[in-house]
Amino acid sequence: MNKFVMISAFALMSLSISSLAKTIYADVQVTDIIPTSHTIWQRENQNTPKYPIKLARSGIRGCAVLAFNISAMGKTENIEVINSLPKKSIAKSARKMLKKWHWVPVSSQQKPRLEKRTIRLDFCLGGKSIEQSQQYCLQQTKLACS
Repeated sequence: MNKFVMISAFALMSLSISSLAKTIYADVQVTDIIPTSHTIWQRENQNTPKYPIKLARSGIRGCAVLAFNISAMGKTENIEVINSLPKKSIAKSARKMLKKWHWVPVSSQQKPRLEKRTIRLDFCLGGKSIEQSQQYCLQQTKLACS
């Protein structure tokens, strides 16, 4: 009987927690800080990067400015966090995200070589839809990341 009560209590607790779950809309904007017309590389996956689950669960939003190299093999190297807000959590997630990116040549006419890049990543939460979250993020990209 005691075992049954514990199982029933657990089942009720699970139901009430899941009914409290709500949808959180999030967006990540990628902005080239110093865009040039002579870029050699572009991200292989042009889709919007996925918002880190750890940041979303903690309700953390912010931005990071990162400098890095793209090797002649299309790998991200030498990532340097120039600035981030909030400092530790966004910087760590931004570096981790950027390390996973693969790059492909923009043109088959150019010989692949090392390229230095600087980008800004904006991590945005909120709104009643993904579209609204994207609008918030576009507004955030116009603010200072410091």
